[in-house]
Amino acid sequence: MPDLDSFGPDDPVLVSPRHLAGPGLEQPALAAAFAWSSLKNAGWSTHTPDEWRPLLCTSPCQLVRAAHMPNATDSGWKTVVYEDALAAPWWTASWSAETPAELLTDFHRALAEAHATGSLHSLSSATAVYLPLLNAGWSHTVDEHGNQSFTSPDRLATVNGDRRPSHVSDAWSIDVAPGTTGRCRWSARFSKQVPNALVAAFTTSLADTTPVYRRAGTLPKELGSYLVTEPAPPSAPGRSETAAPAPVLPPAGPGQSTTRRR
Repeated sequence: MPDLDSFGPDDPVLVSPRHLAGPGLEQPALAAAFAWSSLKNAGWSTHTPDEWRPLLCTSPCQLVRAAHMPNATDSGWKTVVYEDALAAPWWTASWSAETPAELLTDFHRALAEAHATGSLHSLSSATAVYLPLLNAGWSHTVDEHGNQSFTSPDRLATVNGDRRPSHVSDAWSIDVAPGTTGRCRWSARFSKQVPNALVAAFTTSLADTTPVYRRAGTLPKELGSYLVTEPAPPSAPGRSETAAPAPVLPPAGPGQSTTRRR
């Protein structure tokens, strides 16, 4: 495989692992359009105020809100679910600005499905969260409190699960390249009430070894020894052409969750 220095800055490449590939889209409006494509296809409303305010995407019931905050001091992404419009959030998920677009897209696709099927408050087994990591060869440790930690094969990404019911910290946290100062450092946080199925959509995408499309100049040279790059074939779509399809939802039937729709 050619190394990163063999490409020009505008050359299209396929790169793995995806957790080191950077966000992929620099323009906030394009990044939001890609990450929220499934939400918009499901009838959610988008709001694009002036350049100094967050970009917003809101469910028809107005109780689920996604935000992209490119110009905030704490720039990045956040999704918030409310039980009641006047109450505190029921759960939150947040990501820093450098989170790869593909991971955000996969989370929000699962969010669109969960909203449509009324399962935004469903707490399934945590096994689905970490099984994709184990299957992809991530290492696993457990501390004396039962908290779990998973580390990627390159040792630059960690997923931590805090399962103590009385503890106030986030249930799941992800940190990537904590020992570097490059563009690809990013983090994600999921509060305790985030359905494990949604966290699992994110960790499944995180563990996916399929290369992602980037321009070579957007990749961090200081992490070049960890990246596997190859020229993108002419048929490889750019980011603006790969919006995720709307979720295909199963018909209602016996045994389907009766949790009220949000």
